[in-house]
Amino acid sequence: MPAERRQPLKIEVPNQKQESLRFGRVGLIVSVGFAIGILWPRLAGFKLVPAVPSQPADSSSLDLTGAPADPKPSAAASAPAAQESEPPPADPEPADRLKVSEPQFVNCGPKGKKRKADCDSIEFDRVARPHILALAACPGAAHMAGSLSLGFDLDFDSQSVKGIKNGKSTSLPGSDAEALLTCEKKEISTVSLAGIPHKEQTYSVFYRVDFAKEDAAKSAPATDLAPGDVTEATGHATVAWDVALVRASASRDGAVTARVLQGTRVSVTGRRGDWYRIKYDVKGNVGWVYRTAIGM
Repeated sequence: MPAERRQPLKIEVPNQKQESLRFGRVGLIVSVGFAIGILWPRLAGFKLVPAVPSQPADSSSLDLTGAPADPKPSAAASAPAAQESEPPPADPEPADRLKVSEPQFVNCGPKGKKRKADCDSIEFDRVARPHILALAACPGAAHMAGSLSLGFDLDFDSQSVKGIKNGKSTSLPGSDAEALLTCEKKEISTVSLAGIPHKEQTYSVFYRVDFAKEDAAKSAPATDLAPGDVTEATGHATVAWDVALVRASASRDGAVTARVLQGTRVSVTGRRGDWYRIKYDVKGNVGWVYRTAIGM
């Protein structure tokens, strides 16, 4: 058997230029791979390691829902509930010297025609009463004592008060009555009848305004009628407070039976001093509210 022929051993020594080119390609591939591995997760929005934890929030600044709370309490939060209770008794203001009766509609009808005495009760009192109480601040009113029969002529064509007059039951001196009428003309000049439901074009309405002596006003009790003495009334009013407390009796000590929200229309059925008896829901429930709760 013939002996195998062995190929002669061939040794190649690499060229230095070729070797440098080969290592350069490897380095380029490694660099590109490293750059892709670092930049691509960032561009795609991935996080390879946890983020550095932020400064822990003060536990007092979060509520149970996770919503941040103000570090300082707001004025609304620190203040008591808005207008949920009647103001405590204070020194009598000038308006406390006045006792204003319920409105009496004496006649009404079309303009220029025969007027009738059987009139519907419109809601003029809601806008007029604050301006009548303002008589207490008129010049010289602080020293007046007596009654003023105060009449208004209402014209719904112009939606304004066309005239103010002095009735026969006035007991104040003539000069005092004239001074009050002049003052009231300025006070009532800004009143508009717009938005008041009505059936007739014109109405005449009278109020009895009693001016108490200053000393008597200071010594008078908080209510101007005897306990149990209620003046019947008809009309409507709108709750002016954020939340009006309806009480079982005409007193700050009366049990709260309901809370009526601002803007609610109520029916006024009676008055006892500074308290008004109202029907406040469709079921006809009745209770008492302080006068300013319904803008009186």
